[in-house]
Amino acid sequence: MVNYFEAVLILIIAVVGFLAWKLYNDKKDSEEEVLKVEKEKDEYTALGQGLAEYNQKLQDKKDKVKAEIFELVKAGAKISNHDVAEKLGISRSSVKRYLDELEVENKIKQVGKSGRNVFYTLKEGEIT
Repeated sequence: MVNYFEAVLILIIAVVGFLAWKLYNDKKDSEEEVLKVEKEKDEYTALGQGLAEYNQKLQDKKDKVKAEIFELVKAGAKISNHDVAEKLGISRSSVKRYLDELEVENKIKQVGKSGRNVFYTLKEGEIT
């Protein structure tokens, strides 16, 4: 017969073994989680750099188109949204947005409220 002391001792050894195994697995899982977090952080950093480059390219393209629009306004006495869209091959909504930005920058002014009668000219005092 097994006495109680031996049974308790076997039970204690089994519990300690289980706890050691559990701690080992938890440590292993924690290390894997740290590696995953670091990998995600690196991916987000790379993505952020890619987005910054992408945004810079978009801004450069936008600035180039705005400069082309400004040159068109300088070249003629007045120009409409339709004229700019046709000459540069971009959508009228983009042209409207760019013209509005040039207007906010005080480079051009809008003549007319809305519709086909609207055109743009150089702001007084702008160098032609």
